[in-house]
Amino acid sequence: MSKNQIEARIAQLYLALQYCSERSRTFTAGERICINQERFQWMHILDNEASAPRPVPLSIENKLKEVSRLIALHNFKPYYGDPFKEEILLQN
Repeated sequence: MSKNQIEARIAQLYLALQYCSERSRTFTAGERICINQERFQWMHILDNEASAPRPVPLSIENKLKEVSRLIALHNFKPYYGDPFKEEILLQN
């Protein structure tokens, strides 16, 4: 994956978690942990390209796709901004 694709995936995962927190409890605590593990592994890969990704299981990926559809349908904007995006802006 390119740097832009990784950053987009990190943002997608964060937005799905925010949607779950603010609108609809879609993910279980365990699923949220898996999503956060993938997010932080992608962040690690940005600093260390030799690291391997840790994608979420297919069942969670399917839920992520449904949440992404709902986010687009409802034009969801999270209450809190994505701290990762803010950090990227500060670095550039």
